[in-house]
Amino acid sequence: MISAFRALKDEEYQTLIEAIPLIAILIAGADNDIDLNEKAWAEKIVRIRSYSNHFDLKPYYKDVDSQYSELFDKFLSSLPKDADSRSREISKKLVAINDIFIKLNMRTASQLYSSFIAYAEQIARASGGILRMMSVSKEESMFIGLPMIDPIFYEELDEEE
Repeated sequence: MISAFRALKDEEYQTLIEAIPLIAILIAGADNDIDLNEKAWAEKIVRIRSYSNHFDLKPYYKDVDSQYSELFDKFLSSLPKDADSRSREISKKLVAINDIFIKLNMRTASQLYSSFIAYAEQIARASGGILRMMSVSKEESMFIGLPMIDPIFYEELDEEE
């Protein structure tokens, strides 16, 4: 396990890994249609983040990438087919992240939270619209800010201050 996540139990770290495909399904399926563009883009984002991430989360995304396809397909087949029921069930699963975040140092938790929000936004914009502008559906916009996860913000102060 990555040093930034050392304070977590294996199951808690796995919950964080599973959050990524769950977020993809939540956002892509909010309008009851998981578009192939959204699915492909969601996986591509994970792969890109595993080697190019401005946060200290590259190793985390490498772990996500190694399990992503399998988890996405597993969750998609086991979750309810109805968008509302599926969204409620995913939201219940993602709420568990709040208890995990408090075990992490503030910087890591904040980076992970920001990463989740950016990921949700990127998936929502993956299909529709003209040049991908104005492409977030009303259903997706309800979940894009991941309201079930408590916001965590950490502002680093310059050392000279």
